[in-house]
Amino acid sequence: MLMKEAYHILQSDLSTLYDNREAANIADWVMEDITKWTKSQQIIHHNQPLSDEQVDVLLHFKNELQQGRPIQYILGYSWFRGLQLKVNEHVLIPRPETEEIIEAIKKYHAQNKHVGDINLKAMDIGTGSGCIAIALQHEFADWEVWAIDTSATALSIATENAKQLNLEIHFKQADILTDLKIDHLPVFDLIVSNPPYIPIENKEEMTKQVLNHEPHLALFISNKDPLQFYKAIVKFSEFHLRRGGTLWFETHMDYANDVATFLRENDYENVFVLKDFQGKDRIVTAKKTGDSL
Repeated sequence: MLMKEAYHILQSDLSTLYDNREAANIADWVMEDITKWTKSQQIIHHNQPLSDEQVDVLLHFKNELQQGRPIQYILGYSWFRGLQLKVNEHVLIPRPETEEIIEAIKKYHAQNKHVGDINLKAMDIGTGSGCIAIALQHEFADWEVWAIDTSATALSIATENAKQLNLEIHFKQADILTDLKIDHLPVFDLIVSNPPYIPIENKEEMTKQVLNHEPHLALFISNKDPLQFYKAIVKFSEFHLRRGGTLWFETHMDYANDVATFLRENDYENVFVLKDFQGKDRIVTAKKTGDSL
């Protein structure tokens, strides 16, 4: 089987599960993993035949994909801001939208150099694969980055990812819904989180690829309040975010303004709702005021 034939067959088979653009992207990713060639190299060598071993791997990948398993879990890795991260069904797959919160933080600190000149302490709540914490540590080498998650398995994966990239991050197991004040944690200058916010009754809105494979613990809230985790993090921030420090949240577009309103009602100023690359309200940021810390 020629490389170009394998690509077109795979893309055609995937078009029943994905739109044409995503099917093409997945086919590109699979062929790159199998051949170890970039897309441009594949174009140059499109008449190159695949080995029997490569065909076997291709058929295995295709079977897994047709069963709805995400390509990132099949390959065992994903990309986040150019960093390769290990992922499996115990952690969410990093999304392009989440990369934008790192870019927003980077822009903020470039514009506030008096803040960026000090060695900040940052906390990522609900770290999962570690993508946010790792991207922050990679972007801001002088920062002291911490991350918590309720899942020991997720923390193991995040720790492995940080080690693979030679980044030192302080990972701790904690449940933000119950551990509102953690004595062994310091006070932070920045707290960031992409928490669960989907009510369980809305799970039918999710694609089968997400619902059947990604961890429900990281997707769904345990009650009917979509602001459950945001409220808990604001409470946590009473003890662990210094006055003048900033909060950064990724939200569902339907809840961004509700989160912003809640922050204004709880001694936060400079509250902004930022749109993602699709024009959807996605990031909420605010600065802590008040008398505490």
